[in-house]
Amino acid sequence: MPRIICAGLIAVDLVFEVSHMPAKGTKNRASTSRMIPGGGSLNAALAIAGLGGQVSLCGAVGDDVFGQFLRQRMRDRGIDDGLVSTVTEMPTSRSAIIITPDGDRSIINHREAGLAPASVALPTDFPFDAALVDTRWPAAAAEIVKAARHAGKPAVIDAEAPVANAREALSEASHVVFSEQGLADFCGAAGPDGLAQASARLGCWCAVTRGAASVLCHDGAQMTEVPTFKAKPLNTLGAGDAWHGAFTLSLAQGRSELDAVQWANAVACLKVGRSIHDEEMPTAQDVARFFNAPQGSV
Repeated sequence: MPRIICAGLIAVDLVFEVSHMPAKGTKNRASTSRMIPGGGSLNAALAIAGLGGQVSLCGAVGDDVFGQFLRQRMRDRGIDDGLVSTVTEMPTSRSAIIITPDGDRSIINHREAGLAPASVALPTDFPFDAALVDTRWPAAAAEIVKAARHAGKPAVIDAEAPVANAREALSEASHVVFSEQGLADFCGAAGPDGLAQASARLGCWCAVTRGAASVLCHDGAQMTEVPTFKAKPLNTLGAGDAWHGAFTLSLAQGRSELDAVQWANAVACLKVGRSIHDEEMPTAQDVARFFNAPQGSV
């Protein structure tokens, strides 16, 4: 299986399930709570590992109990953490997450600037088949994307707001996938016009994921809409990150962009159908069964 490098935000998620979104200034009781691995880069790496890919994670954790917890989870899932640094006297990034019965989530994240070093010690021969970076660590994103393009490998950016600080990385990417918020931040509009503008400005293949709505893709010449699959959402946390991991792995396997989008849509559909208590990511076998079932037909 291909080997992917993922770089960006690594965090611990403190998740609370509630019956409704709390009103300002009120006290509320959660029905359940748990601590799980989180952050876009780590979630994507977990998805790639679950799908059978080899994955190396690049980022930083603090020298605290949360950092120890995350490293153990990485090792348990077979993720190479050799490029994950431990920053002394610095707290690991953490998020407070509220999940309502419809599966939707609200996130508050805290991360110190010291968890984003100015450079990363990449292997000189770039032994990876693709790279996936996010805009949370612009300096490393630019370095990794440049190395991937120099090696002739797919270089994918998960473009989430704020996007402006990652302009150097964006200019070197082979594929940029925006969230709606990220696209609006970059172009001032999140729809087809904004995506066409982004593709023209960046000169590369671009897409925007829109939750349960279809994924819009632009190859520089034309717009294509790839429908998502219907799902009963139990937990949308990390679904977008799993999508990015699946998309990057698919490109590394030699799929076309549109086939990779469709495959990633299936992975995200399977992910949102699992409760917060199920930390396992979809496997390649799960995806194959999904496409062979009536609801997975295309």
